[in-house]
Amino acid sequence: MDLSQPDRSEDARRRDGEDPAMAVPPEPPPKELPPRSPPSQLDSPRSVNSPSQAPVRPPPPRPVARPQATPTGPPPARPLQYLPQAPLAMNPPTRPGTAASQTPGSVPPVRFPGSTKRLSWTSIGKYGRVELVPQPSDDPDDPLNWPRWRKELNFWSLLMMVALTGVAKTIFLTINTRLAESYNVSYTAVAALTGVPLMLSALAGFICLIASRVCGKRPLYLVSLLLVFIGTVWNTNVPTSFNQCMAARVFQGLGWGAFDTLVLGSIQDTYFEHERGVRVAIYSIVAVTTTWGPPLIGGVVSQHQAGASLQFTILSAFFVVAVPAMALGAPETAYDRAFAIAPTPSTAASQFKTFIPPSPRRLFTLESLTDYIVKLKPYAYRGPAHLRVLLQAPRASITPTTGLLVIVSFLPYSSLWGIASSLSLFFDPLPFVLSPGTIGALMVSPFLLGTAAVAITAFLPRWQPTKFTPKIHMLALATGSVLVFIGILTFGLHLDSAMTPPATGTANDNNNNDNNISVFALQYLAPRVNLPAISFLLGLLAAGSALLGATAAPLIAASAAFTGSSLAVSTRSTADMSAAVACWRALLAGVFVVAVPNAVWWWDGLRRFCVGVGTAQMLVAVAVGAAWWVCGEAVRRWDGRVMGLVDLEGLKGTGSFFELD
Repeated sequence: MDLSQPDRSEDARRRDGEDPAMAVPPEPPPKELPPRSPPSQLDSPRSVNSPSQAPVRPPPPRPVARPQATPTGPPPARPLQYLPQAPLAMNPPTRPGTAASQTPGSVPPVRFPGSTKRLSWTSIGKYGRVELVPQPSDDPDDPLNWPRWRKELNFWSLLMMVALTGVAKTIFLTINTRLAESYNVSYTAVAALTGVPLMLSALAGFICLIASRVCGKRPLYLVSLLLVFIGTVWNTNVPTSFNQCMAARVFQGLGWGAFDTLVLGSIQDTYFEHERGVRVAIYSIVAVTTTWGPPLIGGVVSQHQAGASLQFTILSAFFVVAVPAMALGAPETAYDRAFAIAPTPSTAASQFKTFIPPSPRRLFTLESLTDYIVKLKPYAYRGPAHLRVLLQAPRASITPTTGLLVIVSFLPYSSLWGIASSLSLFFDPLPFVLSPGTIGALMVSPFLLGTAAVAITAFLPRWQPTKFTPKIHMLALATGSVLVFIGILTFGLHLDSAMTPPATGTANDNNNNDNNISVFALQYLAPRVNLPAISFLLGLLAAGSALLGATAAPLIAASAAFTGSSLAVSTRSTADMSAAVACWRALLAGVFVVAVPNAVWWWDGLRRFCVGVGTAQMLVAVAVGAAWWVCGEAVRRWDGRVMGLVDLEGLKGTGSFFELD
C-alpha cells in the first residue's frame, strides 16, 4: 500500500473533478488505526454515504480552476441551518422585492442609542417583516416614525382641548332663564349664546379644513387655542352685559372649529392603521362625554352667588395645563411623504442611511428632549396652494354620502340640542321652579346612554368598515330611528298631557265662575310630571342620535376606499368627509338651539314639535335606507365624481372600442 497517496472519500474525488464510478474502492486497513483526533476547521466534511472510517485529513491544495465533471451521485447532505422567514408581503411574492426583503439575513443588525435591543432593517420600519399601513417614509421627523411618548403627548394634548371645548358648549343649558333675567333680554336671545357659537364653529371648522392643506394644522390649533382662551377669560367678568357675553362667546365659537374638524386628521397623520381604532374610539367617547356630562356639575356650581361666571373661572383654571400642552406637546402632524426622498438600501452591497429612525422603545432622555424642542416650530408645513387642493374640502362637503348622512342624523342631533337648551324654559319658571342643579340632573340619562351608544359602536367588531354590511347598516338605521321616535314623541306627549289643565277651573270666584284656570294654580299640576322619566326619554333621544351618527364612520370609510386611487387619497377623503358631516351637524344644531324656544314656549307647541320631528325622522330613515340599499354603489361612484377622483371623460369615445388597435 502506497502511503504517499492517501485515501480520499467520494466527496473529495468529486470535488477534484474525478469520476467516482471509475475510482477503485479503498481497501480495508490491515490493522487497527490509531484514535482519530478531533477535526479542525480546515478539515473537509465527510460524506454520509461513504462507508469508510478513515480519518479526515486536510485536502491537498486546490489546483487552478478547471472544467468539472458532471456529478452522477446524489448531492452531499448539508448541515441544518436557520433561514430567516421571508416578509409576509413577499410570501407569495406579489411585487418586486428589494435586497433587504429577499435576503434578510444579509443585512447587518444595528443598535439604537439608548436601547439594548439589536434591530435590523428587516425587522423594523419601512423594511420590516410586517408591512405597515400607511408605509412610513425614511425621515425620522415623519409623524409615523415618532417615538411612542411623542405620539401619546400629542394625542392627549388634543384631547384636552376637545374636552374643554365640549364643556364650554353646554355651559349655559341649565341657567338660561336666570341669564335672561340678569341681562334683561328674551329667552331666545339667551339661547343664542349657545346657538351662535355653534354656527360659527361650523364656519370656522370648514375654513380650518381648507387652510390646513396649505399651512398645516399646528398654526390653526394655536390660533384656535388663543381664541378659546380669550373668550373663556372674558366670560369670567360679564355678569350684567349681554353684548360682552355674546362677544366672548363669538371668540369661543371661532376657536371650537379647529378642534371639531382637525383632530381626526391628526390621529390619521400620527398613527398606523392598526393603532387608530382605539384612539378614534377614545376621541369619540371624550367628545360626547364632555358635552353632555358637564351640565350635571355646572348646574350645581351656578347656584353660587357668582352664577355662570364661576363656571368660566373653573374652566379657565384648566388652561394652565392646556396652553403649555398645546404649545409644547402638539407639534405639526401634516407631512407629505411623496416628497420625502432619502437614500435607502437598494442592494445588499449598498451603503445604509446616514440616519436611523428612532426606535419606538427608545427611552426619554435629555438629548431627545433638546432635539424635540429645537424642532418645535409654530409654522412648520407649507403645502401647495393650488385650486384643486383648496377645493378638496368643499367637494367632500357636498358628496352624496355626506348629504345622506347629514339628512338622516341632523333631526335627532339638532332636536336634542334644541330641547336641552329649552329645559330651563320648561322647568325653571312656575309651576316647577326647579333649581339649576335639578335641571342639570335631567341630563344624567343623555350623558349615560349617549356615551354607552358611542362606546359600543366604537368598539364593536362588526362596526369595522370591512364588516359593516348593508344589513348591519339597515339594522343600525332602524334601531336608531326607533329610539329617536320613542324618545322625542313620548317626551312631548307626556309633558303636554301632564301640564294640560282640566276643563273646569279649580279657582272659583263668587262673582265669576268661568272655565279658565289661573296660571298660579298650575303648581298643582307639576307633580303629574315624572322627572326621571323625562330624563330617560331624553337619554333615548341621545342614544338614537349617537347610533345614527356612528354609522357615518364605516360608510365614509367604504366610500373613500371605493373611490380613492391610493391609500393617501382614501385617508384624506375620510378626514374631509367626516369633518364635513361634523360641520353640517353643528350648523343645523345651532339653528335649532335658537329656533326651538320660540316653537315650544307653551306645552301645545312642544307636543306639535315632538310629533313632527318624530314622524319626519321615520320617513327620512325609510327614504335614506331605501336609497342606500338600492343605489349604494351608485352613491359611492358619485362621491368619486364630485370629489374629482373618478374621471369618466376617457371612456367617452366616438368610435368603436376595437378601433383603438
